[in-house]
Amino acid sequence: MLGQMYKPKGLAGETAQAVLETKDVCAVNVADGCSNNCLYCYNQKGFWRHGRDPATVRLPKESPTRLVAHQIDKLLPNIENMGVFLSFLTDPYLPVVAAETRALIETLLCNHVRVATLSKIDVSWIAQVRDGMTMVSADFDFWHMYEPNTISPIARIVKLTTAKDHGNFVWVSMEPYPPSEIYTQDFEALLHRLSFVDLIVFGKWN
Repeated sequence: MLGQMYKPKGLAGETAQAVLETKDVCAVNVADGCSNNCLYCYNQKGFWRHGRDPATVRLPKESPTRLVAHQIDKLLPNIENMGVFLSFLTDPYLPVVAAETRALIETLLCNHVRVATLSKIDVSWIAQVRDGMTMVSADFDFWHMYEPNTISPIARIVKLTTAKDHGNFVWVSMEPYPPSEIYTQDFEALLHRLSFVDLIVFGKWN
């Protein structure tokens, strides 16, 4: 399944449907594992349980672009309202997978498939893509503590603002939002900074 389109279930499926604004959604994981090393990552427990370091990035044996193109060929012409989310098991713009992610986006868009991404590193800079970034806090102390290998919260806001100015649909994932028992911050100030985005998805802290 790694590198191929699949149907996300549960909250993942709901998030993909909300962002892509269609019920017919798939997801593609261009890799498994993430060197962002966010301490709250919902994948970390699963990785440790299976004896894997979550920061180790495992790549598919075959190019996701080729795998997905083959799947699309089988689905044609029934993809008119289809959307694809990138991705749930890694950051699609990690240096090791960024080129493959961009090639995959081009393949999907050429086949008139909606695309959404979620990252803590970069955005697509392609107007047709729904660019998302995780923004749990704009506080630098939180960033250093919980998101050590990502770009800063301010840098994420700048990227989203620039993408928005270029006409992109931009969105923010506040999954998982930390309760005050874990981290105290000014929630209204955070929302004010993000008032320009098209969509915010909220979720609970794991």
